[in-house]
Parts: sequence; structure tokens; C-alpha cells
Amino acid sequence: MDVIPLLKQLPFFADFSDDLLGQVVATGRTRMLAAGEFVFHKGDPPDGLYVLLDGRVRVFLADEQGQHDVELAVLSTGSLFGEMALLDGEPRSANVSCVEPSRCLWLSRDEFLELLRSSSELLESLLADLSRRVRGTQEKFYWEMLRRQRLQSDMELERHRALSVLVAGVAHEINTPLGIVNSTADLMSELVQQIIASSSVVSELRLVCEDLRDSAALVQGNIARACVLIQRFKTLSSQQVSEARQKINLPDSVRDTLSLYSIQGRRAGIEVVFQSRLSGPPEWDGYPGYLSQVLLNLLTNAERYAYPTGTGGRVEVDLSDRVVDDKQRFDLVVRDFGRGIPEESQSRVFEPFFTTGRDLGGTGLGLAIVYNLVHDSMHGQIELKSHPGHTEFHVELPSGGT
Repeated sequence: MDVIPLLKQLPFFADFSDDLLGQVVATGRTRMLAAGEFVFHKGDPPDGLYVLLDGRVRVFLADEQGQHDVELAVLSTGSLFGEMALLDGEPRSANVSCVEPSRCLWLSRDEFLELLRSSSELLESLLADLSRRVRGTQEKFYWEMLRRQRLQSDMELERHRALSVLVAGVAHEINTPLGIVNSTADLMSELVQQIIASSSVVSELRLVCEDLRDSAALVQGNIARACVLIQRFKTLSSQQVSEARQKINLPDSVRDTLSLYSIQGRRAGIEVVFQSRLSGPPEWDGYPGYLSQVLLNLLTNAERYAYPTGTGGRVEVDLSDRVVDDKQRFDLVVRDFGRGIPEESQSRVFEPFFTTGRDLGGTGLGLAIVYNLVHDSMHGQIELKSHPGHTEFHVELPSGGT
């Protein structure tokens, strides 16, 4: 197959003379690649330069755990790749695999460098192509930076919105015991006034005093209840706006968060059941504010999406631990028994602005916040398992928060 007409259609070779194109074709070899086939892996030696004549290839890196790929680019017909390693002689810096059946023109490193030495045309074209790529990368980085800043702002707004909901719920709940206290105080005043104005016998006075004693106990009990609510709210709210690392009793911190959510959960008919099955020390050196935000978001997510009809349902929160490489790790599982997450949506639930419940008031930021807090702030892991009737978020926390 005559490759020269194809090369003339490619931007990189458009201004080359026929003689130079003939040298490129005579020097190179054509390679046919199947879909999914790797052209080279990160760390491979720089074997040659590739010119994509037909098809598409994907340039990507894998994370440290090898679980997620970070896509750098998808190159199509007319693209060059692999030249950077040829110029600096270093190992390949990324993986390249075929998205679809592809055809490449391959020049070995020695052949490529010899062509560069003998042709100013090729050198000038290569430098211009590299310049275009650098500019493109800078623009991509700029827009990615803007996107991240917008996402960060939206996430902060979402966190403050969640905290505002919590404030409103706690304020409403505190009003109830304070209202009882106020009514009881009025009753006590009336009873005391009756004692002063009454000329009744001693036995009646005893009954009045008993009523006063019961009323005083009711006042004390509700004041204590209000104090506990206020203290829990002050602790969690201050943690949520703080990024300070603290050593805490993890089961107690989870219980405090669940206690505050119960105010909102009762109205939605959500029954939260907590079980701590720790075999080791309960102390966790981490970020309790981030953890409470994660837990509140997961509970709100279950309330909104697992049981959207408003009839409510059961949510289980399990805390356990295990030893990995001689270090204690904590596992927090939030489990519901609602309608489940569609299989086609499960891979995207942690993406910013993706939601299956826009009509239910979802913003698509709740689980994105959860993912970022778990991965970036607490350096843990989160996994999702879901099918109709069962959804489970598994949060793994390092013992030291690092």
C-alpha cells in the first residue's frame, strides 16, 4: 500500500517534499495493531517513533494501586507519539493502547535520529508540532484548573448548605424541650401562688408540693436534654468547619453524628441502626469533621434516593476494624434496603454534578464531596455495591488518618 499519499494528508507531513517523504517511508515499517493491544507500556525502553495512519490510540497512566486509569489523551489519525522518549533517551512515561484496530508507521530510534540529523525540514516540523502540543497542554491545564476551582466552590457551598440544614434541625429540636421547660415553669408559678393564697389543710399542701417536685424533675430532665443537644451540635459543627486532625473515640463520634441526623431522619421515617464491632482500640487519629460530613451525606443520600417515596426505611451503620500490615484500619459501612442504584450509573455516582435524582432536588455534589473527603482529605478508600433492595457504601479509614 502506498503510504506517501496518506502522509501528505497529515498535518505533520503536509509541507514535506516528496524526497523526504520517500525517506521516511523507506526507513519506516508499517505495523497493524488490534483493538485493546498495547503499543508500549510505561517504563519500556524508547524503541521508536509512531505515526498513526488509521485508527485511534489512548495515552494513559495507572494510579499506584493499579485500579484507576488517568487518561492523558486520545490520539487519532495523523498523530505522532513516542517521540519524547526518543529525544531524551528516557523510558516511556505513559501507556499507549489501541482504542480500535489501527495502522502505524514505525521508525526505530536510530533511524529517527539519523533522519533528524540529515533533514532540517523534519527537525523544524517536529519542533513546531511539539510547540503546538505544549500550548495545548497549557490550555488544557488552565481549563482544568478553572474547573477544579469551580468544583471546590460548589462543594464548599454544598457543605455549608448541609450544615445549615443541621442547624435548622437542631434549633427545632431544642425548641421542644425549652417549650416544655417554659410551660412547666408557668405551672410551678401557678402552684406556688395557690399555696400562698390557700388556707387549705396540710394534706393538700403536701399534694401541691409533690406536684412541684415532679415539675422540677421535668424541668431538670429537659434542660439536661437541651444541654446534650447543644454540646453535640457545637462539637460537630466546629469539627465540620475545622480541618484540624484530632484523636477521638471513633464509635462515640459516629454516635454523636447519628444522634444529630436522627432529628432529620425521624421526619423522613428513617430508622438508623448502629453497631460497633471493634476488636481493637477505639481511638482514631484523623479528621472527625470530615468523617461526620461523609456520614451525614451518605445518610441524606439514602433518605433521598433509596426511599424517595417518603415512606422511609432502615439504614444500618456498621463500624469494624482489621489489621493490615501490622496497622489497625477501620471499616465504616452505610447500608440501606431501598430501590438501589442502576448498574449503568454506579461507575459515575462519584462524578461531580452527576445525579439520577435531579427531580428530587439532587445537585450531583453529595457523593462527589464524600469521595474527595475520603480519598483526598482522609486518605482512605470508598467502594459502592448496589442492586435492587440493597445498597452499601464501604468506607475504609487508615488508623492514623494518613
